[in-house]
Amino acid sequence: MKLKETDSQPNIVAAKIIAISGKKVTMVTEEGHLLTVPLTKEYRRDRTRLASLKDILRAGIWIPVNKKLHKIFNYDWLAGPTPVPVKANH
Repeated sequence: MKLKETDSQPNIVAAKIIAISGKKVTMVTEEGHLLTVPLTKEYRRDRTRLASLKDILRAGIWIPVNKKLHKIFNYDWLAGPTPVPVKANH
């Protein structure tokens, strides 16, 4: 998966989680480089976040990562869904 516009933010890359341990997440970038992201105490204590990471690992989803800061984003680069108007049945 290639990101379309990374010229303005060269440190943000797509990465796939390949392993999760107690204090770190190991990822592979789209260029094939390994990247280790340490998990903060807050992140490790949050069961929902850890469950989400495990779901992302199982699904093989590519997520945005700052390769310079070794950080996972709390959001992705996808736009929010566009609401679809519902017609009332009268």
